[in-house]
Amino acid sequence: MLNLARQLIKRALLRRVLAEDARRRAALPAEWRDMAASLWGCETTTAGHLGLQGVDLVELAARHGTPLQVVDKQRLQRNYSEFLGAFQALYPRTQLATSYKTNPLPGVLAALHEAGSYAEVISEFELWLALRLGLPGERIIVNGPGKAPGGIRLAVESGVRIINVDSLYEIELAAEHAARVKRVQDVGVRLVTSVGWSSQFGLNIASGAAREAFAKIAAQPMLRAAGIHIHLGTGIKSIPTYVRAIRECLEFADDMRREFGITIRMLDFGGGFGVPTVRTRDAWDGRLMAFGHPARQALPGDCPSPADYAKPIVDLVRAHYPDAATAPELVFEPGRAITSSAQLLLLSVLTRKPSTDGVDNLIVDGGKNVSMPLEWESHRIFAASRMNDAAVGKCNVYGPLCHPGDIIDRNLALPPLAAGDVLAVMDAGAYFTPNEMVFSNPRPAAVMIDAGQVSVIRDRETFADIVRRDALPAES
Repeated sequence: MLNLARQLIKRALLRRVLAEDARRRAALPAEWRDMAASLWGCETTTAGHLGLQGVDLVELAARHGTPLQVVDKQRLQRNYSEFLGAFQALYPRTQLATSYKTNPLPGVLAALHEAGSYAEVISEFELWLALRLGLPGERIIVNGPGKAPGGIRLAVESGVRIINVDSLYEIELAAEHAARVKRVQDVGVRLVTSVGWSSQFGLNIASGAAREAFAKIAAQPMLRAAGIHIHLGTGIKSIPTYVRAIRECLEFADDMRREFGITIRMLDFGGGFGVPTVRTRDAWDGRLMAFGHPARQALPGDCPSPADYAKPIVDLVRAHYPDAATAPELVFEPGRAITSSAQLLLLSVLTRKPSTDGVDNLIVDGGKNVSMPLEWESHRIFAASRMNDAAVGKCNVYGPLCHPGDIIDRNLALPPLAAGDVLAVMDAGAYFTPNEMVFSNPRPAAVMIDAGQVSVIRDRETFADIVRRDALPAES
């Protein structure tokens, strides 16, 4: 009886959660209420397929195979321009630095650099890649909680714009290499405020660790304390969180100017901005899925626009630096906010398995090996090959991996799909590619659509590629 009562209470609570979500969604325009394909600039072709820039994505999947990453270059560059423009309209000395960790596809990075972006790198590999793509050191910002000695050496030798240190040891390394090449290197400090990530990240203002770092930098003749850096997290949809952290940073900068005579030339307020079409799941979404419901999709009103962020942030900065001639450069590192909606993932159905509970199971050809963020995020998934067909039931969608956790999504309302049908996972441009893994399958190809023209920007990994660096033990 006790268990039955608990089940009834849970179901009643879930009904309230669903009713509130339905109430909020009913007030939205139809495009948002239905999470329509047009939100991503897609359309339905005459064949009833999902299309993008006039390209039939089902035909694209047949031509290039699946899993397949598809990048929309126009949307990518438009996202960049809209974000930057919102801040530059209020603070012209604003720059964006592309977050390499969010999406390290060279074709994506090159398109953003073409639009004018700096590079924000957090490893020696990413720094190497930025240089390989032809970016001058003065347009590269080096971050990261654990910088390898080789990476710091390469950063100094390459004349990067700034190295935002995460520990006192990094200051010593930067000073050593700056002295060796006889060049003063600009450095900043990643600060930990009262909100956002801490743990292994940055140096805490409240504990005095951040002050100690600036004192140490000020004592190094070949280093110049030039910047303050924060990064609060990922998928954040809260203006007050940014305002609070930035206010603490600016007050700390005032303290460093008074105590050490340090002039901050760059305020780097990181990234982490959420997007309106992706929802980070919470415990209620897990409960909903356990009781046969789909997880909730994103609600656009929960996500501020770049313009919403720009005014309070710029107001704070201008209050601390009223003289525009001497005000510092303002830098942001929005990865997800730029790349997420500009990429989608195509998957093919391998088989459909009927079940006894009315929720059939679909097995598709890509799972957590190519879509890790689906573990904690809700993304819109379209039946790309049957856009005009009505949903007639619910399906669980699984990947092909021999692992019980290889779940794409659960309890989705979909048309009656069968082997050969194609699904499109939207917002695959943030943390899908860097989290890809070889789990009994090669990593996927990627194509870019630019004004209706398709270019391959990454070949599909071959079986030979997977084992290329391996060797059998030599015979004795």
